Amino acid sequence: MAAVCAGVAALMIAGCGGPAAKREPADTQPQGLASVDPCTLLTPDELKSFGFKGPGEPETTISSEPGCSFSGRPLGATFYKNQEKTVEAYSHKENWSKFDRLQIDGRAAASATSESGQAARICSAMFDAGGGVIVIDVSEVMDQGLDECAEAVKVAQVIAPRMPR
Repeated sequence: MAAVCAGVAALMIAGCGGPAAKREPADTQPQGLASVDPCTLLTPDELKSFGFKGPGEPETTISSEPGCSFSGRPLGATFYKNQEKTVEAYSHKENWSKFDRLQIDGRAAASATSESGQAARICSAMFDAGGGVIVIDVSEVMDQGLDECAEAVKVAQVIAPRMPR
């Protein structure tokens, strides 16, 4: 019994570490939106339910807003993440023709259309997540009288509960 106790004590001392022991942080996961992949915000079944075709195509036009585009009918979509801005920061853009503040999953959110987006039948839904923002642009491929903003908000409502606060 003494030998077992001595062995356990030796392991505990080694585990507690002296100067050579490495101490890993309890949470080694990237913080905020760093590990969020815009191409995997929706499951394949969810993509299909919205009429989007996967897999998505990475969108890298704006380096601070990596995204992923999905074709579909009657709607297409592009999902972006921005780790530097929030919904509040987006609200100050001057090119919005409409910016309606919302709450999605208890988070600051908005539905917005720019002047050019309105003509192109594109609407953005966005919500705060992980210290940044997730933006969902939904576009109607052919004008069928759909409400792109309502559809974008529906997509955001599915994604938001899975995103970091």
